[in-house]
Amino acid sequence: MCANRLEVGQKVRIPSTGEVGVIIHTWLDECGDQDAYIAFFGLEFPSGKTDMPYTLRYYTAGLEVIE
Repeated sequence: MCANRLEVGQKVRIPSTGEVGVIIHTWLDECGDQDAYIAFFGLEFPSGKTDMPYTLRYYTAGLEVIE
């Protein structure tokens, strides 16, 4: 089970790719691990108007919190 629980609205990064995103929903799977839907923006957060982010389901243990 994950030691650190992530919350909706937190900014995160995938360490292996550098992609950044914002957590939009979290839940515990059947094993008690935390999964999340994350809106990803690519390699950096937009500074103004941007195209729609893409959303992926991701295991939160593979993410690092930004900030």
